[in-house]
Amino acid sequence: MSSTGKYLKKIIMFGAVLAGFTLSVLQVGMAQSGDDAYRVEEFRVSGEVSLEVQTSGGSISVVGSNEDEVVVEMFVRRKGDYVEAGEADLSDYDIEIFQDGNTVKALVDRKSKGWNWNNGYSISFVVYAPEETRSRLKTSGGSLTVRNLNGSQELKTSGGSITAEGIRGEMVLKTSGGSINISEVQGNVEANTSGGTIRAETLVGNLDAKTSGGSIRLSGIEGNVDARTSGGSINAEILAPADYIELKTSGGSITIKVPEENGYNLDLDGNRVYVNLNNFSGQAEKDEVSGTMNGGGTLIEAKTSGGSVRLEYL
Repeated sequence: MSSTGKYLKKIIMFGAVLAGFTLSVLQVGMAQSGDDAYRVEEFRVSGEVSLEVQTSGGSISVVGSNEDEVVVEMFVRRKGDYVEAGEADLSDYDIEIFQDGNTVKALVDRKSKGWNWNNGYSISFVVYAPEETRSRLKTSGGSLTVRNLNGSQELKTSGGSITAEGIRGEMVLKTSGGSINISEVQGNVEANTSGGTIRAETLVGNLDAKTSGGSIRLSGIEGNVDARTSGGSINAEILAPADYIELKTSGGSITIKVPEENGYNLDLDGNRVYVNLNNFSGQAEKDEVSGTMNGGGTLIEAKTSGGSVRLEYL
């Protein structure tokens, strides 16, 4: 099957997969909330929603739904166990959950600094919001997740992983303590981590991915790609290249897969370069290739000081 055919097949499957996935997430989430939620707030909304959620000791998850309401579920844990409503001493926390028009905020701020294992609580949120929701999520002690949303998403955590699935809109994803996983996304993405891997699958838009502590795995990408790591390998499948593909690592090998029929400007540099050069004009050495293929076009710049560079065709 051609690269175009593979891409179209993925797009056709996107709606069905996402619909089934969202239903299962909602069912599991609601079952969990009925048993474990410490506090639940519901807000009626109309039109696009602006959501801000912030906590200092737990995770945040936002799931899109078809309802014109925002449901905020707050969970409290102590030493890993859920705490029932009214059983926690939360006097050390400022907690605000409120609505202002189509803006909903859930904010937790701990008054004292540092962590007391005997008295400290972990406060997490699960939020169900209309699909037309843009969000700003921030936590210093847990993971962040967004699913099935239309609108810009800004996620920042210093202590956990980030997952974004079924998003239509631009995203900024930053963590210093975990991995980043992206799938079924339409929109430009900036993903930055200093402590884990970055994975992106089926992304229509430009991707800027940087990590200093792991590998980068990309598949089903359409758009410009700038991927850099100092601690791992890079594997990138670009179904529909745009202006450039820039891949750099100092700690591993690089593998690129692109459509064979397209034109490229090649700048490949590694301990060893593997590529089948068709209709090529330029210079080719065992560790460096520079020139044009099929008349030139998309820039493919791949450089590593710690491994090989391999260019393959779809």
